[in-house]
Amino acid sequence: MERKYDVEPILEIKNLCIDFKTPSGPLRACDNISMTIYKGDIVGIIGESGSGKSTMASGILQTIKPPGKISEGEIHYHAPDGTTVDLLQLGPDDYQKYRWSKIATVFQATQNVLNPSLLVKEHFLETAWAHNPNLKENEIIEKAKTVLTQVRLEERVLNSYPHQLSGGMKQRTIIALSLVLEPDVIILDEPTTALDVITQWYIIDILKKIHHERGITMIFLTHDVSIIGSIVDRIGVMYAGQLVEYGKVEHVFKTPKHPYTYGLMHAIPSLKDDITKRRAIPGYPPNMLRLPNICRFAPRCQVHIEGNCDGNKELTDQMYSSPETGQLSRCYKWEEVAVLCH
Repeated sequence: MERKYDVEPILEIKNLCIDFKTPSGPLRACDNISMTIYKGDIVGIIGESGSGKSTMASGILQTIKPPGKISEGEIHYHAPDGTTVDLLQLGPDDYQKYRWSKIATVFQATQNVLNPSLLVKEHFLETAWAHNPNLKENEIIEKAKTVLTQVRLEERVLNSYPHQLSGGMKQRTIIALSLVLEPDVIILDEPTTALDVITQWYIIDILKKIHHERGITMIFLTHDVSIIGSIVDRIGVMYAGQLVEYGKVEHVFKTPKHPYTYGLMHAIPSLKDDITKRRAIPGYPPNMLRLPNICRFAPRCQVHIEGNCDGNKELTDQMYSSPETGQLSRCYKWEEVAVLCH
């Protein structure tokens, strides 16, 4: 689809910090995350399990539960009518006007999302009435039929219980449910996890079709780099609670500006080359309760290990922009990284 809104932001996340109180001390799961999501784009957020992807999504949706809390930051939502609102300044009742109707989500583990005692049609009715009690039942059902068709499900699914659906059908039902109120943004949290490879690509194809038809903005969270490259416009890479790189997909894939991104891209198996050339990133992510007093990736970074970077923690507290591509990277040695890694 032709990009009509390349420079029009729809969500601006600024210095988002999310903390959790634990018996061992405070844990900052998201640390000063800033990024701009543009209208009509599909943005991918990748990173290892525990990197903070889902926590960031929960922060956008204001679904963080105690002992977690959003301690700092701003999330500006730019509505189609030109108004802008900082979502983090809204109380629960005010934010309810935006959740699902403006910003919807597709959760992980659909078997835990769908109520096993309700028919699928009852899920659509309850969701719609929660945001607009004046809607008529027949209007909601007709809309549900339309969105189910968009995700390639038959109308009979409306009269089914969740246990009567396969995993792929449940996932498509949740996607349809997220579309019923015609939101501007959909956050998809690992929407293909636990599905077989064929079903994964089937879901991806459906999402691409919906995006093409509606121009809806999508935020796609996953740890699977091989899947995300085929659908997204921009990629954000998270590591140990921080956004370490952000840019257009073709630039991030071809010329990564952070050694962690480089490691991810060169760990993906390929049918075109010798698999023995692929290398896993050594080591493990840091303990978030006892972070090192250096760059968080330094203990696993080949550039640091070989003595070509001192891993200065203070210098990694900001993002650096590439003048050629506009990529943002937390690595202050980014100009040298590509050469040194090779």
